[in-house]
Amino acid sequence: SVPLAPASVGWPQWRGPLRDGRAPEGDFRTNWDAHAPEVAWQVEIGGGYSSLAVVAGKLYTQDRQGETERIICLDVNDKGKPLWDFAYPADYAGTDRNYAQGPRATPTIEGNRLYAVGAAGKCLCLELPEGAGKPRLVWEHDLLAEFGAKMPQWGVACSPLVEGDLIIVQPGGSEGSVVAFDKLSGAVRWKAGTEDSGYSSPMAATINGLRVIYALTAKSLLCLRARDGAILDRHDWLTRFGGNIATPIVHKDYVFISSGYGKGCALFRAEASGEDVKLIRVYNRSAKVMQNHHSTCVLKDGFLYGFDESRLKCVDFASGTEQEQWDADSFQIKGSLILAGNHLIVLTERGELGLIEATPEEFHLIAKLPSGLSGSQNWTTPVLVDGRLFLRDNTQVRCLDVRP
Repeated sequence: SVPLAPASVGWPQWRGPLRDGRAPEGDFRTNWDAHAPEVAWQVEIGGGYSSLAVVAGKLYTQDRQGETERIICLDVNDKGKPLWDFAYPADYAGTDRNYAQGPRATPTIEGNRLYAVGAAGKCLCLELPEGAGKPRLVWEHDLLAEFGAKMPQWGVACSPLVEGDLIIVQPGGSEGSVVAFDKLSGAVRWKAGTEDSGYSSPMAATINGLRVIYALTAKSLLCLRARDGAILDRHDWLTRFGGNIATPIVHKDYVFISSGYGKGCALFRAEASGEDVKLIRVYNRSAKVMQNHHSTCVLKDGFLYGFDESRLKCVDFASGTEQEQWDADSFQIKGSLILAGNHLIVLTERGELGLIEATPEEFHLIAKLPSGLSGSQNWTTPVLVDGRLFLRDNTQVRCLDVRP
């Protein structure tokens, strides 16, 4: 299996250092049944579903304050003390007002730069300050206006992908469904496709030495050549409401996709011939096995763990068969999860926190306890760095101490 990222990398982007839902190296305490996680600090913020990036003792996320969105930075080691924020106007007209709490995407940190996408389609690059300064805006793009895209019902949700010297995002426009910017200058390097965007984020892979990008749009799975955006293959993947939300899962030459709303899941094998790549379908499980609504599965030792709509399941990755004996009756509710060592950390949408052994033979729940989050829309993926578990809802960021 792919080695874990070193602890020093932190959690620099959506779904962690390797974009696969796995925490970096580092011990954490797992006796939650006897010793529940303790609140180290909590800080009030505005609304949003953005997850968190945590690098070098600083936490970055996005929220909404009235008619503006913000990128905010908190000091992890000083009780979450706010260090700075960067605010900009954001017009939510055209989005579903019931879910207009704030940004959806998670900022990406690389070196001294931060890349972020807001719910109204603003894509920003900030230069991070040294010491106590403020960030500097390096470049910005309006993804909807520049690429002929319409506002998705639930807002723009793609988290930026760093690929070499490129930043890749999914505007979902007639002038570019997937777009790559030069990460330093912000210049458009390539654009590909004309399909509307879903709510998914792009993934990179290497197929026989060739770097490719997988992008799940509102209508299909695209396989693009990373250096120039050439569409190498595509597979139809139509889901009601364009509800393709989960991130593709890449493992060796395979890519797995899953959607809710009765859609199901599929596994493809990428076959390379020179500069060409074809996606061969291994299986398609229509309206069963794994229907990821808003949260993406994690993969460990050949098994997927994730939410089939509102049921937590374990599924054999290669065959697409459910582990029937893995009976997670105590988690019949939607949620999100990460993999931390040999354990799953689960957060339900009602704010319950679970610690579960990641073993396919049987479902072994260590603890299920309240997280302290409020409301019923706790859709933000948890983050674990250095024995500290970070959570957020539409009012606060919480840091729980689970150090050994």
